[in-house]
Amino acid sequence: MNLNGISVVERHNRPGVMKKVLLRCDFISNGAYVDPYDISSVSLFRKAQNTSPSTVLEASTNLISDTASSSVKFRWVKDGASYVVEGDYEDPSAIFILKFATGRYGIVLDGVNSPTFEDRSGRTLDNGASAAGEYIDVWTAKMTAGSDYQVFINNVELFSDNFIAVTQPVMLTTKNRLSPNIVRLGETVDLKVTTDITIANRDIDQDIKNIFSQSVVDSPKFRILKHNEDSNLPARLEVSSYAQTEASVRTTSDNTMILQFTPPPASTPDLGSVTGTYSVEVEYDILTETRITPLMYFTVR
Repeated sequence: MNLNGISVVERHNRPGVMKKVLLRCDFISNGAYVDPYDISSVSLFRKAQNTSPSTVLEASTNLISDTASSSVKFRWVKDGASYVVEGDYEDPSAIFILKFATGRYGIVLDGVNSPTFEDRSGRTLDNGASAAGEYIDVWTAKMTAGSDYQVFINNVELFSDNFIAVTQPVMLTTKNRLSPNIVRLGETVDLKVTTDITIANRDIDQDIKNIFSQSVVDSPKFRILKHNEDSNLPARLEVSSYAQTEASVRTTSDNTMILQFTPPPASTPDLGSVTGTYSVEVEYDILTETRITPLMYFTVR
């Protein structure tokens, strides 16, 4: 996905050690996204050194222990008294915790701008091949004003085998499919576009082909059109442009691109009825190519 025009790789998209890696953490209560009362910090540890929660947490508090603090590889904090909202976020090398929407937060591990990752305490994480491996990111948060701080532990792996060498141009074919095909008026749904990738080269090793089975889709963006039959209205009305969606598209480890969609308000100029036929067109990069999918249709009713 893009943050203000800067490409970042999500944790499930086989991130390399020299990438800007977005580590999301979404907080849900009773089936709804909720904002914690406070997120004090996010800490990154080597998983090999911390194979169980007991190696990170103090038994009496279930918070990061003083001993574990000495092995923190990187730590993110708030920007002053508030979280940085994506629209105000300018530099993915900053160490602040980002807020994308209610209950949805993230941090960016940057292996691009400098030869090392650095936190405010001066600790460094080499971003060369030695940085490859499994990590845990530990979020310390207070969910309500009257509750105690607690931790949420996630996994992330950085890869060094993203660097591959081939002796011939890689010939890729892609096939995309949209779901759901029907959206009911009043719903807010995730539009999911799956991507099947095939390497046509017969003599490229299977292990290299396997890398492409994990996420290699980059910079996806959606364009959503409303199709009108009324002759007094435009035949096609753009309700969401590429520029409006590029920061909101999420990508899974199997190259599925996701955008949350709510039918536009009835007051939208030239929309006509909110119900009717819509289409999705997705633009994304893969290797040196920019692909644009055929129009994929769905109905709001």
